[in-house]
Amino acid sequence: MSGRGTATVAAVAKGLPTLSLAEVVATSGLMSRTDRKYVLPLNDFLAVTEVLSPRCLEIDGQRVFGYSSTYFDTPDLAIYRAHRQDRRRRFKIRTRTYTDSADTYCELKVSGKRDETVKVRRPHPAEAAHGLTATALAFLDDALTTAYGRPAPRPLTPALVTDYRRTTLVTADARITCDTSLVWRSGSRSLAAGGDLVLLEVKSSSERNSVTEALAKLRIREQSVSKYCAGLVALGLATGGNRWRPALRRLGVA
Repeated sequence: MSGRGTATVAAVAKGLPTLSLAEVVATSGLMSRTDRKYVLPLNDFLAVTEVLSPRCLEIDGQRVFGYSSTYFDTPDLAIYRAHRQDRRRRFKIRTRTYTDSADTYCELKVSGKRDETVKVRRPHPAEAAHGLTATALAFLDDALTTAYGRPAPRPLTPALVTDYRRTTLVTADARITCDTSLVWRSGSRSLAAGGDLVLLEVKSSSERNSVTEALAKLRIREQSVSKYCAGLVALGLATGGNRWRPALRRLGVA
């Protein structure tokens, strides 16, 4: 995604009323939620924000933040394949670093009932962002045993890194993350998503909310996209990724 996308999101965010992080967590913590994803041209993004009039997360005067996530998988990409096959008991394992503060977490995302996404996490050493410590593995084992009755698979190694810029908008019934400047990395391979686009995720406790209704009225359709799975396919590291090809075409990398 080009710098124009980040600049456009930043310009919109600058004109919005703000919320603190504590207010966002209090109103829409949403560790269990329904996620809906969209790839928007900038004109559509501007139309959506004009209709919704959301508020914007601000921390220490900033409204656009850097994120870096390292995803882990088995050598045969068992986690990726579970998503490709749309298995009911699928999950993702990653570390996430907020690059402006260097705060890092080990995170597990599991698919719950009725397409619900459930996320759990714990603090992780920033210097170990591209690896899983014994403490992290114990946390993942416990969390996956609770969710699915089995521990995390082994071995787990870094499979993909995603870097991007994020602005978070909040309405009365949803949280909207707006991601731009997306880059996928794995070893010596690197690929930047192209075009003046915003990857929008609508996170809510219910499938229908003011944001999804506004998008529907604007005839903007949901797009099946996973940063992890799409990134592996885009870099040529995984096969059988036809379900993510439409999103990759919109992102200018297929």
